[in-house]
Amino acid sequence: MTNVLATVNSDACAQPVLDTPAVLAHLLDATVVALHVREHGVSAPARVANAAGVELREASGSPIKEIVAATKAPDIAALVLGTRGAHRGSQPAGHTALAVITQTAKPVVVVPPDAHPPKRLGRILVPLEGTAESSRALDGTIALAHRHRLDVLVLHVHSPSTVPAFSDHEPHATQTWDTEFLNRHVAVPHTRVRLLRRLGVPADDVVAVAHETTADLIVLAWSQDLSEGRARVVSETLAHSRVPVLLLPVSPRRS
Repeated sequence: MTNVLATVNSDACAQPVLDTPAVLAHLLDATVVALHVREHGVSAPARVANAAGVELREASGSPIKEIVAATKAPDIAALVLGTRGAHRGSQPAGHTALAVITQTAKPVVVVPPDAHPPKRLGRILVPLEGTAESSRALDGTIALAHRHRLDVLVLHVHSPSTVPAFSDHEPHATQTWDTEFLNRHVAVPHTRVRLLRRLGVPADDVVAVAHETTADLIVLAWSQDLSEGRARVVSETLAHSRVPVLLLPVSPRRS
């Protein structure tokens, strides 16, 4: 059996965190299981889990340690957790969420506290920087979206030094560039795939484009490194997104 694990606590963020995995479980043909780590012997989330009709697993101890350990179980395909509290500020998410996403090898969906997940996904936004490693990490998710007939919006943000010189003057050349980019980085047929290109800074554009296009989910490949100067796109997206963000760890290149 395949399960999507949703971490829940006793605050108001529990409901969005339980609504989101139901959408993901539909795609994965999986079952939703909730996890609550008790630090003080209280189990208020049991009421939320019962109301949602999902199994509740409980543990005691360090939330970070227990959540990461739970994701290692072979039946867990993905993890869903909340950012806890207001998500727009200097920090992209709470301490627990940030620690967990850097330590688990499984895909993680981070849910903003004011998210309103749809019952079914219709459109996902997939930023692509154009490297082989990030494209490979996103292959499975894009293929899954294709099988379920979701609209896939591929976002590529140019810097002033990388924007094609012909982009404003030669429509045919622009279309050729777009087609070649998709052929290089998206393995599935492109019938429901659309490339969006912007000029600017990726960290600033992802959330804005998600809002403009009413995307239901943002999908990001990343190296799980939140040290200073790294993963700015992930940090800014987690800090400001109003829709859930799926983080896919990039596998190291094999020698």
